[in-house]
Amino acid sequence: MLDLRIKEYLSRVGIRKISELDTALIETYGQEEGENHIDQLTKLFDLSEERLMYGSKDMPYLHRQEELVDYLNQSIQMSILAASFYDYVFFRRVMDYLLKYERYWTGDILDIGCGNGILSCFLAMLHPESSVTGLDLSRNAVSVAEELAGSLSAENVHFACAKESGGRTYDTLFSCRTVHENVVWRPLIEESKATPLSTEEQTKRHEEYAKTLSAFVKPQGYLISVERYEDDIAYAGFLCALTGAGLCTVKGTRMQFSCKNGDEMAAFQASIFQFLPLCDGKDILKK
Repeated sequence: MLDLRIKEYLSRVGIRKISELDTALIETYGQEEGENHIDQLTKLFDLSEERLMYGSKDMPYLHRQEELVDYLNQSIQMSILAASFYDYVFFRRVMDYLLKYERYWTGDILDIGCGNGILSCFLAMLHPESSVTGLDLSRNAVSVAEELAGSLSAENVHFACAKESGGRTYDTLFSCRTVHENVVWRPLIEESKATPLSTEEQTKRHEEYAKTLSAFVKPQGYLISVERYEDDIAYAGFLCALTGAGLCTVKGTRMQFSCKNGDEMAAFQASIFQFLPLCDGKDILKK
C-alpha cells in the first residue's frame, strides 16, 4: 500500500496520471499554443533520438538531449505535465524505496542529476534536519527546481548547475537515472550491432563514472542508486565498478522494479552502497 506521505506530496506538487501528453498540452495551453508545443516537442524528440541512435559529430552522449530537456523545463507548468506523463508511476516506486530505507539518509544530501527537483524536494521535506543540494546540467531544470522548492516552502534545499559543484563531499549521495548518460559513449546503433560485453568489460566501461560518484561521498557515507538496467550483465559491471571505487553494497537493500516510463515499460535497479575506501569487495556489508 502506498505511503500516505507520497500521495500527499505528489498531489501537492501537481503530479497526476496523464495517459496522453498531446491531449494534456492542448487542455492546458489551448488548441493553438498546445499544437505548437506538440510540433516543437516532436522535432526535438526526433533530433534527440537521431543523436542517440546515430551520434552527432563530437557531441558527447551526455549532451545529446539538452535541447529537449531544456524545452520540457521551460516552465514549472510544462515540467510538471511532462513528469506526470513520463514519471507518474516511477516517482511513486522510487519514493516508496526511499521511505523504506529512510534510516540511510543522514547529514548533507546531494541529488546528482536532480532534474526538476521533485525528488530533491521530497527528500528535503522528509529530512528537515538535513541540507539537500540538487545538481543538474540544465539551467532550465535548475530554475524549475528552485521555483518548486519555493512553492513548497522547502528552505533546506538549494539547486545549482553541475559545473558549480565545487568539489564538496556529502554524507549521502542520491543518483537517479544518471548512469547511462554518463557511461554510454557510442551511438546506440553501434551498441546494438556490437558483440555483447562481458562482465569484466562492462566493469571497465563503468569505472570512470563509479569513481566520479565515489568522489562525492564522505568516508562511511552512502550512495543511494536507482538506475535503469534491463541487462543483468551491464548492471553487474556497474556493481563491480562501484566496489572497485570503494562503494560496497549494503546487504538486503537491492530492489528491482518495472514500470511504465512514458509510452514504454522499463526495468530499474535500486541499491544502497557505503563508501569504504579500503573495501575489497569480499565482504558485503550487513545492515
